[in-house]
Amino acid sequence: MKNKILILASCMLLAACTTQPQAPTSTVQLIHASSNIDELLAYNAQLRKMSPTELGRELQRLNSYPAGPATTVRRAMALSLTRDGIDLAKAEAQLWNVMADRSVEAEKLKPLAQLLVGHYSDLRRVADSAEKSSVQLKEAQRKVDQLNDKLEALKNIERTLPAGGK
Repeated sequence: MKNKILILASCMLLAACTTQPQAPTSTVQLIHASSNIDELLAYNAQLRKMSPTELGRELQRLNSYPAGPATTVRRAMALSLTRDGIDLAKAEAQLWNVMADRSVEAEKLKPLAQLLVGHYSDLRRVADSAEKSSVQLKEAQRKVDQLNDKLEALKNIERTLPAGGK
């Protein structure tokens, strides 16, 4: 199966490199896995439309579900959308649990879990970078304010000095 996909991709790449533009002669069909990945992707789309309150209720509902790889992935998806760094780390940890699971259901979900782990890891790095930048900005603003205060103090001193003549 992988060889067929690799051959198809190679043929498409070679066709794109030809000097004469050609109209597409066939369409690429998506390969559907026999898992509930499509359902999980649709669920993620629904989660993204939820308000923070609705998301909190959904997390409570998910916590009452029986444990399983699909439920774990759903919980990770919901946690990742809370805009909280700790929840994002929890979501990533939950996905690592799915990756370590050897059940048939977990095996089918591992490609999605790997994709989400990478995405959540990137989100955490961006959030950490933004937090560091925010701290640096606040520190720089504090220094600017201090320098402005010193400048105003010097201006006040200069105004109070008698006008010395030459």
